Amino acid sequence: MAIQGAQQYGTYRCPVCGHRDTAEMSSEEVARVIECSYCYTALEVSPRGHDSGRFSVQVAEETARG
Repeated sequence: MAIQGAQQYGTYRCPVCGHRDTAEMSSEEVARVIECSYCYTALEVSPRGHDSGRFSVQVAEETARG
């Protein structure tokens, strides 16, 4: 996970359609709800670890806020 300023950048794979994409979140956030850019499913992403460039992802219980 690349950390630039107060932002974390990483990749994830949508568990619904398999699309790979990137996401960013504040370094203070534990998790963030985003929308898959391919199938528009609401996804909850969270950092896997301080030195990882990948996010853990699961289908969100709430909808993504644009």
